[in-house]
Amino acid sequence: MRPFVLALAAFCILLGFDSSAKPLDRVEAVAVTSPAGGVRLNGLLRLPSGPGPFPAAVLLPERGADASGPHSPNSEMMNGLADYLVSQGVAVLRLKERGHGGSGGSAATTTLAERSADAIAALNFLRTRAQIDVTRLGLIGHGEGANVALLAGAQPLAPTFVVAVAAAGVPGRELLATQPVMYGKVLGNDTTDLARQHQYERALRAAEQEAAKLRAHGSNAAQVQTYLDQQRLRQKAAMRRDEENLVKHQRAMLEIVRQTPDNSQAQAILSNMLRQRYPGIAPADVQTTVQTLTTPAYRSFLSFDPQPALPEVKCPVLLLQGEADREVNAALNLTALRKGLRANAKVAEMRYPNLNHTLQFASDSPAEAAAAAFNPDTPADIYKWIVSQK
Repeated sequence: MRPFVLALAAFCILLGFDSSAKPLDRVEAVAVTSPAGGVRLNGLLRLPSGPGPFPAAVLLPERGADASGPHSPNSEMMNGLADYLVSQGVAVLRLKERGHGGSGGSAATTTLAERSADAIAALNFLRTRAQIDVTRLGLIGHGEGANVALLAGAQPLAPTFVVAVAAAGVPGRELLATQPVMYGKVLGNDTTDLARQHQYERALRAAEQEAAKLRAHGSNAAQVQTYLDQQRLRQKAAMRRDEENLVKHQRAMLEIVRQTPDNSQAQAILSNMLRQRYPGIAPADVQTTVQTLTTPAYRSFLSFDPQPALPEVKCPVLLLQGEADREVNAALNLTALRKGLRANAKVAEMRYPNLNHTLQFASDSPAEAAAAAFNPDTPADIYKWIVSQK
């Protein structure tokens, strides 16, 4: 038995799944063949103790989660959710993305339609297993994976439930344009945006110093407060203009990608646009960025509109998101999702104040944000909602 356990642990490491957090009752290495291109996908099926049949969920991560490793926030969020669900008696299947962990294909060429076909293949695999309750078999997706889950939910062989964490409700090009740093854009050591932020901070400190001088020279409290309010409004207006300019620049870049099918031409234009806005950007970062923005996978998301498929989703849906998510605006996207799902009477929504895209407690510091704690209530909330579906 021990050689098998050691071999399985080695396989988990090879795939990039972190199985060290806690011992699992039963873990099986599995392989599924997707109908989209006949691609073989490797993964792990985690089964609770007991004979079953168990409710089950297929986890669909944010794009790039496998490439970023098992200890990235995206992966750790999914790993923690899987641990909790298995401990509560829910089987969990997680397939490696195409091109990772021995799975066939390439992540750079995988479209959302192909990811949706992969999800359906995972569901069909679980439907063949005696330990799985086929009447309680769903998809849990995060980010792009959440939209993949919703797309699969609109298919004839749909899951019995969908949990969509930080799904996009607006078209892909609009979602990407409004991100603080557009997904796929690598700025490296360029300090252009950081320098603007420091300029705002210096201006506010100077305003506070000037306010102190006004007080020392006899200005009353109302006059000082009026001065400070004016300075803060001026700074907010400047920050808003910078944000609008950033969105305008990113939208223009995405429009180049969308309207320029020739990759060489699109990359040449994008390279020039990046260098003009970010003078300190490294050549390697420029190359990485323009190559990512012109991959078939990126073009697929850029042309994606979630709205047409949403009315076809008939199964229960849980929409879940952190309100401090800077990648997917909660208010805008949840409103759009609810609009598309308005004919579905089985839609629930959960919002979490002060949680970011990966459901960690939000922080303004990138270093602190990466190491921030995950909300411990979220896995329990998802589990309670799943078992409440009849």
